[in-house]
Amino acid sequence: MAKRFVLALLALVISCPFCAAQTTVVDVMDKSTVKCAVRMSGTIEFTESKAAGEDRTSFVSHVSATNLSNVPVIAMVTYTRIGNSLGPLVDENHQLDAFFAHELEIAPGQTSVHEHADNGVMTEPVRKGASTIAPAASSQVIFVQFAGGSTCGDPNDGRVTSLMDARADLLLALKRIDKAANFGDDKFLKALDDKATDRTGNAEGILGHIRDMQKEKGSTAAIEYIRGMLGVAASR
Repeated sequence: MAKRFVLALLALVISCPFCAAQTTVVDVMDKSTVKCAVRMSGTIEFTESKAAGEDRTSFVSHVSATNLSNVPVIAMVTYTRIGNSLGPLVDENHQLDAFFAHELEIAPGQTSVHEHADNGVMTEPVRKGASTIAPAASSQVIFVQFAGGSTCGDPNDGRVTSLMDARADLLLALKRIDKAANFGDDKFLKALDDKATDRTGNAEGILGHIRDMQKEKGSTAAIEYIRGMLGVAASR
């Protein structure tokens, strides 16, 4: 009986390559080098296993930014590095821009959480004799813009200039579309259909959302939405 039990258990292990998967939760360390009133924190949950000659890793990230100042944050660029037991795994850049929407701001004392739960499974061949380390994650502030226009961090960082270029392109597009709306629905729809010029695609993504809104709710709702965005921008 004992022998049959052992054989059955062995068969189960062979047929279940992920049974040995290990899950580890690590804290996100704040490695910011700029003195901004924003604290980075959070957790990363790793699941690691070996199967078919591969090391396999999936993870769920919860990276938090807490506004320690007394004014709202209206733009922020952060950089996060995530590593599993074999070393560096993923580098993530995250941009927040609330220039056109008050609801996207990080209010004083408020924490904004950037979650990423669909990273899939990352694989690499099993390296015999490879040393293992403790999984780790760190995040740092690259740039912050506060309500009123004050900033901290590196405004010349490429990730920051990308954000600002997309913002400027979107502002020009919204003004152009708003102006066209004064000359009738045909002019409005033609202007709305024109593509944004930013290379990142961020501005075009927002215009795509407005196009979908126009199709679902009509031109009046889309125009009101655009003018609301322009109103927030004018208050900056």
